[in-house]
Amino acid sequence: MDIYCNIKCFTIDFILYTILYYNTARERIAVFYGIENVLSTELQFFANSNIKIDSCMNYTRPQLAIVLGSIRNSFIDARNRGIKLRYLTEITSENISYCKELLHIVNELRHLDGIKGNFMISETEYLAPVILFEEGKVASQLIHSNTKELVEQHEYIFDTLWSNAISAERRIIEIEEGAESVQTKVLEDKEKIFKHIKSVIEKSSERSVCSSIGAMQLVYNNFFEEYKKLIYKHRTDRNSRGIRWITSIEKDSIDLVKIFMDAGIQVRHVKNLTPINFAVDNKHFYATIESMQEGRMIESLLVSNEPAYVKHFNIIFEQLWSKGIDAS
Repeated sequence: MDIYCNIKCFTIDFILYTILYYNTARERIAVFYGIENVLSTELQFFANSNIKIDSCMNYTRPQLAIVLGSIRNSFIDARNRGIKLRYLTEITSENISYCKELLHIVNELRHLDGIKGNFMISETEYLAPVILFEEGKVASQLIHSNTKELVEQHEYIFDTLWSNAISAERRIIEIEEGAESVQTKVLEDKEKIFKHIKSVIEKSSERSVCSSIGAMQLVYNNFFEEYKKLIYKHRTDRNSRGIRWITSIEKDSIDLVKIFMDAGIQVRHVKNLTPINFAVDNKHFYATIESMQEGRMIESLLVSNEPAYVKHFNIIFEQLWSKGIDAS
């Protein structure tokens, strides 16, 4: 089925205004051009809503929701009518003041890193401003639809993103107090894995590692200078435990183990290692099931700074350490 036909086209302030209709009597997909048309469509979207409005916006949009009087009033009017308002965005140090105001307007505000798309859904409509990352600028193009399938698809997308987001209050505290965002995720890009491991080592004052000998080769190939710097920190910080490493030592790995010991790293031998290779300190944890044979870079890495994970794997490490045999 040919889903669109051109209905109307005319010039408003030299901006093309085109509406494309879905080919049914009741459902349609429309594209609006021009700031005035975009704003009037958004205001009508608010007016049409009776149950809920879910907004997913990049970091530049909270400013407009506050400083643009017509949009701000639409949010307030919708809430006063009992409509549930959920707003998802990326809260940054640049937009934090606007997000604080949004907290008093919407029912719930959450933060998610790296949001790129922009859309809103009510119980019956879908609306998407077509914008990049231009702060303070209203979109000059907007997609609107009341097509049931499109609304339901974006309900699922929004709920998925929402479930992975954190509360605005928690994110604001992280920004204002300089706390690190608590998150657990899987990295599957070698460059990102490399950067993450390097960053964690540089931030650490101590390190506990339980792994196959392949991970030791990987560290020697890629992060040994960072480990030497960490050892220096240990020598100047009496509270630091330095670097402790549990592995299974075989004849062909003795030379590599000696290099680590000579650098000041404490090594113990455990015959039967855990099936998971992991490293943990007082704030970070990461793990993989890959063997990293011959020091090959990890392709999939579970990373977390969730306190429960950090505590759990520190306990596991201490239990293994107590049973290990000194490498020497």
